[in-house]
Amino acid sequence: MRGLGALIVCVVGGLAVAGCTKTFHGKAIQPNPLAKPTETLRSSEKITIVRGDMELEAPDQAAPSQRASVLHNHRYPLLNQASFTVVSRDRLRFHVQIDHKWQEWADLTTWNVTLTDDAGRHWTPESTEHARTKIMTTMWDREQQTAQRNRFGDIVALNDDGWKNRQSLGSLSVFRGKADFVFYERDLFHANVRWLKLVVSRSGEAFEFIWAFQDQIASE
Repeated sequence: MRGLGALIVCVVGGLAVAGCTKTFHGKAIQPNPLAKPTETLRSSEKITIVRGDMELEAPDQAAPSQRASVLHNHRYPLLNQASFTVVSRDRLRFHVQIDHKWQEWADLTTWNVTLTDDAGRHWTPESTEHARTKIMTTMWDREQQTAQRNRFGDIVALNDDGWKNRQSLGSLSVFRGKADFVFYERDLFHANVRWLKLVVSRSGEAFEFIWAFQDQIASE
């Protein structure tokens, strides 16, 4: 969402353990889309919760000036996102994305979705639309090169001799699921709503996306 003046957005990823369920949290602070409809769009800020998986690692990219670098892996980022569009005061459409190493878990039709507001009202989706899942594969070239070391034993250069010992390509695949969740009720959303919380959950894991509406930040 973009309005007149500065807009402050805070995205926080966290982890809480309650029983056997891991809950990840994300939050955005923005003006209420209906508070000043002539100054703001009817689409919310996108909240992104980045998490990793101990089984998913990829090598660091080489520096722009390097053809190759010493192997060092990092945790592959799984991007879990949500935003919403105000279709009308009676209807909200939430756009959700889940990344996972398992196709079933990336399928958003297998998750439970609920919506609550600051008044304690609670909704479940009227419908789930445009659900789709795709596989994303990342591949990289691996070479075993001879290192050049200084008198202290530090690596200072790599010889361009990877052709002497050919290595197979490295690869990593994850699944990305997307879907729209539509909520409907008479006067579901209005200018006085202070926050909305969307919870996307299944056995063992949950994501909480919170939009806090503070109109004064538009002029800060």
